[in-house]
Amino acid sequence: MAVPAALGLHVAARMLLAGDGSTTVMLEAMLNRPLSVSVSLQHHVDARQAPPQAVAALGLGRGHSVIERHSALVTDQDDVVSRNLVVFPAPPRGWTAAADDPTPLGHRLRAARTLQHRRLLGSGSDRWAPHDERCLYKEYLIHSEDGARLYVHERFNPRYVPLPDSL
Repeated sequence: MAVPAALGLHVAARMLLAGDGSTTVMLEAMLNRPLSVSVSLQHHVDARQAPPQAVAALGLGRGHSVIERHSALVTDQDDVVSRNLVVFPAPPRGWTAAADDPTPLGHRLRAARTLQHRRLLGSGSDRWAPHDERCLYKEYLIHSEDGARLYVHERFNPRYVPLPDSL
């Protein structure tokens, strides 16, 4: 028996939220197209000015500074698939964190053969701007073999990653 297309999307969305691997790879598989990254803002801030959930997840305290990066994963036609916040004290080996690099973080780390794992912190529903629609989100820590840690919060465009009815 064939699985209804809507059910397939719901299953894919649940896998995306529960997965501890590259979100970009999963989104590219779901959409059957490559994605690139577009950085809208990247700057150094005192940890006290960074989002509290990122600072807590990274275990940072007074006197630390971090890089706060706001980006989007986009299609080749500049459709935004996800909006991302990445906060980190220093980039891991294999990634320069250059704001003008269109290669997504996960692809860059894989290309450099940087060993890493992701620890899921949470997922569920959030708000997607500019229309204030409900969307799915996922947040996690990337732990790199060189000790670097990155906090990632991703919100997924509901046009590409629809919410399951149960959320």
